[in-house]
Amino acid sequence: MEKKEYVVAIDLGTSKVVTLVGKKSENNKIEILSGAVSDSLGGVSRGEIKNTEHLSKAVKNTLEKIEKELDISVREAYVGITGQHIKSSKHSGYIFIENNDNEVRKTDVQRLNDSMNNVQIPIGETIVHIIPQKYAVDGESDIGEPVGVIGKKLEASFNIISGNRETISRIDKCLAKSNIRVTRHILNPLAAAEAVLVPDEKELGVAVIDIGGGTADLCIYHDNIVRHVAIIPLGGNIINRDIRYYGILERYIESLKVKFGGAVSELERPDKYITIPGVNARSSKEISFRNLASIIEARMMDIIESVNYEIRRSGYKDKLAAGIVITGACAKLRNLDTLFRGQTGYEVRVAVPDVHLTEHNRNLVDDPGFSTAVGLLVHALKDGASMSVDAAKAAPAVASQQSIPVTPNQPYQQQQRPRFNMPADKHPAKPNNDTSFDDAGAAEKEDKTRKRGLFGKIADKFAGMFETIDDEI
Repeated sequence: MEKKEYVVAIDLGTSKVVTLVGKKSENNKIEILSGAVSDSLGGVSRGEIKNTEHLSKAVKNTLEKIEKELDISVREAYVGITGQHIKSSKHSGYIFIENNDNEVRKTDVQRLNDSMNNVQIPIGETIVHIIPQKYAVDGESDIGEPVGVIGKKLEASFNIISGNRETISRIDKCLAKSNIRVTRHILNPLAAAEAVLVPDEKELGVAVIDIGGGTADLCIYHDNIVRHVAIIPLGGNIINRDIRYYGILERYIESLKVKFGGAVSELERPDKYITIPGVNARSSKEISFRNLASIIEARMMDIIESVNYEIRRSGYKDKLAAGIVITGACAKLRNLDTLFRGQTGYEVRVAVPDVHLTEHNRNLVDDPGFSTAVGLLVHALKDGASMSVDAAKAAPAVASQQSIPVTPNQPYQQQQRPRFNMPADKHPAKPNNDTSFDDAGAAEKEDKTRKRGLFGKIADKFAGMFETIDDEI
């Protein structure tokens, strides 16, 4: 059996499990070899594992696709963690320089950093990350890089990220059911930030918000240092729950939200509607673009309020010269950057995880929902990790573009609204005065506007799929 040195990342999201396999390219970029996505099968709630059997099955679904494509056997991976159990606390420490020349060396810095593993944290918690904030030598503070400085005493302040030991152990147990050993746990907001930020943003000051299905993860950088992290227990699933109150079937909600949802209601037309099949020949359900946007906007305002609170709490409210970067699955919502800009006062951009990827690899994960998984690969390669996997034969240099079935969406950067093809119950043929559908799903039809208060009717035929409308406004 030949050995191939790859790195493997597994993002255990509330809605989706994403597994990626990559390696370092010649120019120190990441080359993604393969990847797969599976529904989380209800195994995760707000970032925390609730059912190891269901989640393990989801992980196996992704591994089977990857192992078959690359003809390998994955045995270890970097895994992301999030959830309300994550806590951040400030600590400080010092050591005395033991070198004869009193020059601070890398080993001294590492010795000081390692000493933080002995700080007192609440019972039942375990340390996940130790993040140095600033160093001082012989009382001279704010030394960015202490190595080489002459002195007798090295001090530093730290941001210690900890989490519930039992909650984190569930991750290990879940992956063990899939015969995967967790090489290292990486906090999701750190991974997402690493995947989407350029060095200038880290230096100037920036807040990265990764909005997933169950949580919104915040990471603040300033002077190239992680200054603050927070897990906000709100995500896309609360939007789905509110949409469900309209009597819309669960299997339609996510696609309805992503493909037609806007985040600013006043920018949507009130006379434009989406007609959705009902249940067992019952009347179809309708929702206007503006009403759908109102639902999304209300919940996003809750998230923004929490984000503003965390930014103030961090002490870096006036130091975010690079503004806000939004990523994650919910970042695809139309006009979300406009809403954030108006409610926070910062410049805002929506990001896909392309910073560290090779040029020909970027289209494989050209979706904000991949940011955490790509960031996990970045951390693995920066750590110098090389996870040996059993390989029966040489794997292809680059996986097919169809190897990562993220979503039927067009690449986000094209700003092109995708076709809306979702399974539908069969209904008797009725005329439709609002949105036209066809049974083949081949042609997009122009919708007809009308006065508010009138209801559209079902399309002429349904043959298992219902078709998109042109939503260019």
